[in-house]
Order: sequence, then structure tokens, then C-alpha cells
Amino acid sequence: MQYHDAKLLATAANTAQWPESNLTEIIFVGRSNAGKSTLINTLVNRKNLAYSGKTPGKTRLLNFFLVDQKVVFTDAPGYGYAIRDAEAAKKFSRLIDPYFKYREQLKGMVLVADARREPSKDDIAMIEYGRAAHLNIVIACTKADKLSRNQLLHNMKIIRETLGVNADCLIACSSIEKTGMDELWNKIDSMIGTDAE
Repeated sequence: MQYHDAKLLATAANTAQWPESNLTEIIFVGRSNAGKSTLINTLVNRKNLAYSGKTPGKTRLLNFFLVDQKVVFTDAPGYGYAIRDAEAAKKFSRLIDPYFKYREQLKGMVLVADARREPSKDDIAMIEYGRAAHLNIVIACTKADKLSRNQLLHNMKIIRETLGVNADCLIACSSIEKTGMDELWNKIDSMIGTDAE
């Protein structure tokens, strides 16, 4: 299924600013500079829907994007840079914790991981967030085009084992070559109860 109609629904710093919606929500999380914003833009065939700043970890809000009137993508702040000091970590938790605990529409999580890097402690913590919230979890291994096939397979095995997920939860993605997008959309369609067309 191809999705093209995408727009910013809301930007939220707290629960009062969450948008009113009954649509399934999928949260996109990932380390700063893992390519999360670029992935979202590629999925919806837009260049600048999700903000990709020059300074990693700059975004501090939850951004809700309505896609084809069928699903909402929630773009979470990149972590790593964002939570390397105690005060920033508290702000990140205050933003994320209520969303995972109380947002009933939240059904899935796409963890965006750079295929060239081993998962960090923050990645592992985010997986635990997702599991605790009983979410469907997909790992989008970005920048796959920068690795040889053997390197990619080797790195994806490390990512899978480190995060403790099944192989079918991992998808190799490249926003440059547009690979992995159909497969990722199939996973998202399953999360929102829509059969792929």
C-alpha cells in the first residue's frame, strides 16, 4: 500500500497537547543521527515532513503526523545526545513515559538503528519501553547501502542478538536506494490492521 498524504497533526511537549484521534499510532524512536527523520520522509515520499536538524538531538518534542487519514506516526526526539546529562534525561523521560503508559492508540514502535553501529544502552532501554507497553516492534536498520551484503548480514545479526528480537523484526533500509520501504509498510499495515495492497 502506498501512502502519500501526510501532514503535521500536532507538536506536543506534554499530555495536554496530544492530538485527539482514534487512529492507530506508531512511534518512531532512535539514536540521534540514526536517520529517523529521513526514514519517515522516505516512507511518505516527502522531503521535509519530519524535521532533520543539523544539530543531532535538537528536537525535544513529540511530533504527530497524520498519514492518509489511516495512521499517525509519532516522531520522538532522538536520544543519545539528548539524554547524556541528568537534566536532559529527566526531560526526555517526562515526555516519553506518559505517552508509552497512557496513550491507548499507541500500537507499534519502529526503532531506527544505524546498520553500521552496534545498539547502544539507550536502544536496549527503548526496546524495553516497547515491550512493557506490549507494542509491536520493528527494527529499521538504516543506511544499509553503506555496507556490503556480508557486512550488513553480520551487523544485523549483532543488532538482533543485542536487542533480543526475532530476525523477522529486522528490516534493512536505505533512504537513498529506497530499499526496505515496502517491507516496512507491510509491517505497519499489519499493526494498523490493514492488508497490504
